[in-house]
Amino acid sequence: CLEWPSLLGPRVAVRLFSASMATKEAAPEAEAEVEAEEGFEGLDLFYVPEKALKDMKEKLSNGRKEEDLKPLVEQLINYDKVQDDEQMLPVDMRGAGKDFESVEDMLAELGAVGAAEAFLKAREYFEANKDGEPEDERPKPLTAAEWKEAM
Repeated sequence: CLEWPSLLGPRVAVRLFSASMATKEAAPEAEAEVEAEEGFEGLDLFYVPEKALKDMKEKLSNGRKEEDLKPLVEQLINYDKVQDDEQMLPVDMRGAGKDFESVEDMLAELGAVGAAEAFLKAREYFEANKDGEPEDERPKPLTAAEWKEAM
C-alpha cells in the first residue's frame, strides 16, 4: 500500500500527474489504491509551482498566446526544474471541468491556453472549498523540496 505523508492532509486523494510516474497507467492504479486505502471520495489534488500559476494568470490577461503559455504549462510536467525553495500550491482538478489522465493529455486536448485556464480554475475551485472542509484539515502550500520528498 502507498503511504502518503500527513502534510498532504488526512482526507485527500492525490492525483499524480507528474512526469515521475513511470507510465500513464500507473496513475489510475495509484489513485485507486489511495482512495481504497482511505475509503473516501476526496479532492482531486495536484500541486503546482506558485510562480508558474501567477505567470499563467498574467499571460492569460495579456493576450492568451500559446507560445507564451506552453513553457509555463510544461513546468507542471517537469518538476526537476522547480527550485527546492519555491512554493507549491494545492489545486483541486475537479475545477478544471474534465478529468484528464495527465498534464500531457490535457495539453494535447486543450492546448497551452486551455490547460493554463484549467489550472487557474482548479486553484479557484480549491480556494472556494466547496466541500466545506475545516481549514486545519485542508492541504497546505509546500516548498518544492517538501513536495518532491512526499512523492
